[in-house]
Amino acid sequence: MDQHQAPIVEALATIEAHPVTGFGVPGHGHGAAIPGKLRRLVGAKAFKADLLTEKGVEDRTESKHAIFRAQELAAAAWSAELCRFVTGGSTQSLHSVLASLARAGDTVLIAENAHKAEWAYALAAGLDAVPLPVQIDRDFDVQMVIDPATLDAALTAYPHAKAVIVVSPNYYGVTCDIAGLAKVAHARGIPLVVDAAWGGAFAFSSRLPADALALGADVQVCSLHKTMTALGQGSVILARGELVDRQRLALAYELFETTSPSVPILASLDATRRDHATGGEALWDGVLDLARDARARIATIPGLRVWEADRLPPRCELDPSAILIDCSGLGVAGYAADDWLYEHHRVAMGLSEARSMLALVLPGTSASHVRKLVRALADLSKQLRRDPAMLPRRPDPMPRIGAFEIDRAMTAADAFFAAAEAVRYEECAGRVAAEIIAPAPPGVPRVIPGQRIGAPLRDWLVANRDAGMFVLDPTDPAEHRIRVVKGGD
Repeated sequence: MDQHQAPIVEALATIEAHPVTGFGVPGHGHGAAIPGKLRRLVGAKAFKADLLTEKGVEDRTESKHAIFRAQELAAAAWSAELCRFVTGGSTQSLHSVLASLARAGDTVLIAENAHKAEWAYALAAGLDAVPLPVQIDRDFDVQMVIDPATLDAALTAYPHAKAVIVVSPNYYGVTCDIAGLAKVAHARGIPLVVDAAWGGAFAFSSRLPADALALGADVQVCSLHKTMTALGQGSVILARGELVDRQRLALAYELFETTSPSVPILASLDATRRDHATGGEALWDGVLDLARDARARIATIPGLRVWEADRLPPRCELDPSAILIDCSGLGVAGYAADDWLYEHHRVAMGLSEARSMLALVLPGTSASHVRKLVRALADLSKQLRRDPAMLPRRPDPMPRIGAFEIDRAMTAADAFFAAAEAVRYEECAGRVAAEIIAPAPPGVPRVIPGQRIGAPLRDWLVANRDAGMFVLDPTDPAEHRIRVVKGGD
C-alpha cells in the first residue's frame, strides 16, 4: 500500500477548498460562531476542521471510504490485520478491546502497573481482574516488567482466564519480554493484549525497542498523541492472529466509539501514520540523538542519577527517549523538584514521584528545549547545595513501592458497591478499599477496590501524600481520607 497517502487529510483539504453549507451540527457552523476569545487563542481553522465525518470527510453513506482506507493503511504500517482509529484516548481503546474478549464473571489477568483504564473497565463490566505481580528495581524504586515465569504461574492458577493484559513499554520506557509472554499465553490458547500507549513509534525506528505485534502480541493499543504527533486523545487499536475474534473486536469498537468522532483527531492520526511510515527512521534518529545528549548531560549534574538499560532484566529493552532521573541525592522528593522547576524555569516534567522525575524527549522536542532542561536541573542542584532547606526534605527512609503487594479480600465490584465509609489514610490499615487510588501522572492504581490495605501500603500512602503526591480523588480532593468498605476490617 502507498503509505504516502492520507485519505482523511486529503478529504479534509477537499472540504476546505469546497466548503459545505451545513444545516446540522456542530452548532458553531464551521467556525462562524466561535465562543469567547478562542478565535484569537485557537484560531478559526480549528473550528472549520471540526466537521461531522458524514458531511465532511465522508458523505451520508460513507461511500468515499476515507476512514476505512486510512485504517487499512495504518494496519499495513504496523503489520496488523485490523486497525481502528479511536478519538477517546487509549482508555476507550482498552475498554473496546476488553469488551471483545471477556464478559461479566470472566477472569482476566492484568499487570499491577496497568493504567486505571483497565481496572476501571474490569470493575464496570464485572470482570474478575487478577493482578499480575511486576518486577521492581529496588534501587530506583520503580515497577518494571512482568516475567514470563510469573505469567505461567498465574495461568496455572487461573487456567480459564480469557486474556492477559500487560504494559509495554511502561511509563519509564521499559519493555517486557513480549516474545516470552506471548509464548506462555499462546501455549494455553489465551490472547496477549499489550497496553503500548507509550510505544506507538517502535515499529518505525530501528533504534527503538521492537514493536509488540512483531514479537507476538495479539492486540496492542497505542496512544499516538503521547510519543508521536497526533492530537490529544488520538489512539489506535491494532490486532493480528487467530486468538482474537476481529469481527467481535470491530463490533466492540463501534459500541464505544462516538457517532460524532473528532475529524481533527482522525486527521492527525492519519497524518501521523503517514509521516512515520514514510520517514520515521529519520525523524526518530534526530529525536534519539537529542535524548542521548540530554541523558549524558543530566548524568553529570551533582545529586542526579539517570536510569540506564544495563539495569533491565534479560530480553527487556529501554526506550532511550524516556529519561528517568533519580533525584534522591538532592534530598528532596521528585514532587517538590518538579514544582520548583515549573515555577522557576517553566520546565514541565513528564511525571514525578517520591524519588524521581521523568523527562520525555519527543518529536516536538528541540535542542533548545534540552538545553533549557539541563540548565534548570543544574540550577536546582546548585540552589539545593547552597541552601538544602530551600525545599522540604524528603523523609528518610521513604516507604518503598516494593514493600507491599495487592491482597484481594473481595471482588472489586463487591467492594465498590458495598456500604462504605471514609477513614483517614493514617487509619486505613486492615481495611478493604472501596475506591481506586491512582496518583497522576501516570494514573497507575496503588489501591484498587477489594484490596485489603496493609500497614506498608498505608505508610506509603501517607508518606507520598505528605511529600506532594497528587491523586485524582473525587470524594476527597485533599487526599486526607480513603473510601473503605464499612465494617470490612
